[in-house]
Amino acid sequence: MVAVLCAILGAVVGIRVSDAVARRHQHQRAVMSLLAFHAHGMDGAVQAHACANLGAELDSLRHLQRELLLAFPVPYAQDAQFRARADGLASALQKASALQGAARNTDCRITPNQLQPIGTACEDCHHQFD
Repeated sequence: MVAVLCAILGAVVGIRVSDAVARRHQHQRAVMSLLAFHAHGMDGAVQAHACANLGAELDSLRHLQRELLLAFPVPYAQDAQFRARADGLASALQKASALQGAARNTDCRITPNQLQPIGTACEDCHHQFD
């Protein structure tokens, strides 16, 4: 009887701890998922030469890059390499936005190579911190 009660109590405590850990990392997973979603949308907009869609995706990515700093406050504050990677993404997004703005005034032709620094910034961070 005591063993059964201990097993039930252990299961309840284990479930609660597991839920707490999952909730703690929920924000980080959500930000990463949204970054990937909008990066994919950006790629589609480039392929379709859809300047308005590209601008919207870049705006979303810039917003999410700032959200990334909220999702990972300790690494950003304490790890110079993480901070450099996050700042590198911000820089790549800023340059892409300038390209997109200039292209809007011409023929809205941006090549995937021009936006490659965004993907590179993401890949570099994941290679180092995954």
